[in-house]
Order: sequence, then structure tokens, then C-alpha cells
Amino acid sequence: MGFVSGKALFEEKINTIRVKMLGDENFAELQEKLSSNVTVGGSPRYAAFVSVCDRVSRARVFRAAADTLEAAWNEACRKAGKYIAVKSAEPLWIKTDIMKTAERQKLSEVIKTISEEYNEFFRRGISFDDGLETALIEAEINGNRVISYKKQTIELTAVNKYLSSAGLKMLTTLPEEVILFDCLSFFCGEDGEVYELYGEGMNCGRRKICGMDKQTALEVVSTSSEYLSMQLGIDGKFDYGRYPINDRPVKGYNTMRHTASIWSLICAYRLTGDKFTLGQIEKAISYMAANTYAKYSPVQGRDNTVYLTEPTSQEVKVGANGVAIIMLTEYMDAVGTDKYAQLCRELGNGILELFDVRTGEFFHVLHFPTLAPKDKFRTVYYDGECVFALCRLFGLTRDRKWLDAAKLAVENFIKADYTKHRDHWIAYAMNEITKYLPEERYFEFALKNAQVNLKKIYRCKTTYHTYLELLTVTFELYSRIKREGYSVAYMDKFDAEYFVNTIFYRAEYMLNGYCYPEYVMYFKYPAGVLGAFFVRHDAYRIRIDDIQHFCGAYYSFYKHYEELDGLRRTFAEKETEV
Repeated sequence: MGFVSGKALFEEKINTIRVKMLGDENFAELQEKLSSNVTVGGSPRYAAFVSVCDRVSRARVFRAAADTLEAAWNEACRKAGKYIAVKSAEPLWIKTDIMKTAERQKLSEVIKTISEEYNEFFRRGISFDDGLETALIEAEINGNRVISYKKQTIELTAVNKYLSSAGLKMLTTLPEEVILFDCLSFFCGEDGEVYELYGEGMNCGRRKICGMDKQTALEVVSTSSEYLSMQLGIDGKFDYGRYPINDRPVKGYNTMRHTASIWSLICAYRLTGDKFTLGQIEKAISYMAANTYAKYSPVQGRDNTVYLTEPTSQEVKVGANGVAIIMLTEYMDAVGTDKYAQLCRELGNGILELFDVRTGEFFHVLHFPTLAPKDKFRTVYYDGECVFALCRLFGLTRDRKWLDAAKLAVENFIKADYTKHRDHWIAYAMNEITKYLPEERYFEFALKNAQVNLKKIYRCKTTYHTYLELLTVTFELYSRIKREGYSVAYMDKFDAEYFVNTIFYRAEYMLNGYCYPEYVMYFKYPAGVLGAFFVRHDAYRIRIDDIQHFCGAYYSFYKHYEELDGLRRTFAEKETEV
């Protein structure tokens, strides 16, 4: 294939987008459909935006407003094409937006909305003038800090800083009223395929897909685990995380999160069989093992008591021991070795030293290296992690002491009603202990942990990644009840249809945190975070444990997809019959 200039490539992509956008219509017909929705101040006004990105640096947005849709479109395309020709830019990613709805609103009301929402959660375009000369699409607003979220307001200095950088006329003062708008949006990537994007709401800016399926889950696990494995340095330590808007590092380091992130890489390795990933896993395990601490002097033939340490905060966390056991048993099972069996037992001894058999409670945090008590309780996560780990140890050794301790802890979960915490680690713990103790009350508690939280999980505006883990792990337990024929009276109260539908809904909704190119093109270094996962409400944070939870959730969804999909179809057929 011969050389294709940037301008020719742009024209090819923009024409492909135009064909997809218009379908069997022309601009006049589309304009007629939009005219009543974009009328603000007596007569319709049309705006078009073309975002151009070379993958290396942040997208440039070119905009135009006119009395006809076609004129606005042509002018925005002309500006983008001129830039590409002059700068010899590579238009690898092209995104187009056409204003489809517009409304005038007081700036004070917009600021009130911002103050009541999560950071980065204002999902509409804003124009600071009626002529739409300062119209900014949602993606560039949130990708360039136009809104001062920390101060919960819109500041003239922040707006003008971006207007200046975009080559637009700056404001002398903020207007009392602004134009809010939504868009008809499309994206064309390197492969030339065009995707229609959501133009409004919480999905704004993400490609539309035909339902969440197994292949999509595999793709996001593969790319996010690849991203995570590439964050590992030669010393086995991860680059902890980035705030991608301006590529700022996430400060600190957390050995516990390091360890849990290895677990997600192991799960991904089970799906991909990638040898590079396996090598990175083993390097990261070595780093973790180097941060363990033996409490006693070694005695030949006797297991020690070992803690996973947190050098940065000079702490020992009981949950860190739990996560280490979970990860190491997963690794040994995945590769067929018993290399870390002794270390697992010794880490288990560390958990038991911090376990109160009278109450079923764990003591959470010690000072390091003195091992003096620090915090009796820090987070509910540690409790579920430890029970999950103790059950894994029983599976590894068949030593009853691990299971007996896990059982005492679970009794405390039930007594204290841990369902109120909506904790995914409790779901993991209950799924694991019922493999060995299939007691009805344990099954009931595990199902309740999902059932009583379903509505809140379904409606959650953030892509809170641990919720999908909670649901998919509970589904594994639900499936086992059905398959093995266990008698669980609570199954009659369990809303299995809503449960399964919530899993599919959250699995697709969580893609709002996936680093699709149409999202990351507005970050400082787009290609550097492509295929990862971000947490929008924390400045799009991309941290190793964020990747871990997303990856773990989609891994579990992938594993159970056929059964989930079969149930969903069964429920749909029953509704059709009715």
C-alpha cells in the first residue's frame, strides 16, 4: 500500500463518518429533525465539532456554528483539514459531534448541579454565548479541567485558559446564562470502522454496542491486563498509577494492592496463556515475597508466622496476608506447582495470630517492625479477605484449623449483618466456604448479600467496579446451589431475574470506565493508557487496584457467560409467553 497523506486519510474517514451519520438522509433532512431541538432565542442555530488525535498527544477540537447544519459541518471539517495539512498531523482517531439538543440555563443552576454530582460527572456540552462561538463538548470540558470540580464551580480563569489554548475568544466575564447541549456523535479509529457514540447521559461519549457479550469481556480483560503487566518495572514493582488528564503520578505505594493486582494478572493469564504475562507475574511475586517478615527465628521443619509488610506506612495489615494467600494459591493452581505452599501456611499463621476465637473478629493493623497493636478495625474488606484466604488454605492443606477459624468469622458476619457493607470480599468468602461447608444458612446469607443490595447496585451512577465482582461471584454460588440441588428456602425469595439482569446491566455500564480511544483521545498521552480502566470521579484515576477490580469482575463474567446468558434468555421467553 502506498503512502497516504494525513489530509487524504482525514477526508476518507470524515466521509465514512458522514455516510454513517446521515444514512439514507441528507443534511437538510437531518437538519429538519433537529431544528426544533436546537432553537434557543427564536431561531435554530447549528454547531459541529471535529476532534482529531494522532494517539500521541491530546486531541484538537475544531468547531463551527452556522444557520444551517451542512454549513457548520463543512466549516468544522475545513478547519480540521487545514490543521492536518499545515501540521502534517496523523488523523488516526477522528470523532465528530453535532449539536442535537440545546437549552438555555442559568449559570447558577449549572453550578448547583455540579456541586451535587461527583467530580467529572457533568456530562453535557456548554456554550458561553448564544452564537455558539464558545461551545465546548463534554469530552473536552472534562478532559481539560474547564470545570473547577474541587471548588464545585465554574471559574472564569479556568474557562479562559482553555478557550485561549483552543484559539477561541476569551470571556471578559461569565454570562448569567449558558447554553447546555447534547450531541449526535461518531468515532472512526485506525481500522476505519465507524462507531456511533452515546451523546448524552452517563454513557456520553462511549461507543454503542449490541449488548454485553463474552467477546467484549475477553477483550477488556486482555487489554487491561496487558496494560497492567506493562506497568511492572525490572524490580518487580508496579508504576502505581496515573491521573491521565495531565499525566500526574498517583503518589505512594501499597504492597497489598500490588499483591491483589498480581491476582488479576493470573486470572487474565488463565484466559490468554500469554507467556510474557506469566513472566511479569513471577517477577511481581518475587517483589511481594521480599516484603514479607518472619516473626520468629527459623526452626527446621516448623512453619513460621509471617506477615506481608507495608514499608511505606510501616504497617502490617491482616488483609494483606489474606490477599497474599489468595494470590499465591491462584498462582500455584494456574501453573501446577506447590512452590509457595509453605509461605501460604506461614501467612495463614499470621492471620490466626490476629484472630479472636471468642468473637470471630480479626485485629486489623499492627505497627511495623515492632508488631505493636495499631488499629483494631480499619476496613471491612480485611475480614472477607481473611476468610477467603483461610478457606483457600483448607483447600490447599486439608488442615481443619483453617476452616474452623473461617467458620467462626462467618458466624460473626451473619450476627453483625455484613450484608450492609455491600462487600465483594464477603461474596468471595461465602462462595469459598460453602464449597466445604454447604450449610443452608451460609447460602442464605450469601444470597442476601446480593439481594438486599441489588437496587442500589443497579442504580449506582459510578462504575464502582467491586459491585460487579460481588454479583458475579454470588452467581457462581447461586449456580452451584441449582446444580448440586441444595435445599435453600431463601431461593424462593431470591429475585433471580433481576439479579441476572443487573449483572448484564452493570457489566455494560462499567464500560464507561474503560479506556476506549474515544475517551482517552482527550487525555495528555492517549496511547499510554489505551485499553486500561479509569475511575472518572477521581480525576479519571488509573491505579493498579482499579485495573485489578475491573479485570477480576470481567474475568468472572466471562467464566459464567454461557450460563448467565442462558438464564437471561429463559427469563425473557417467560415474559414473552405471559
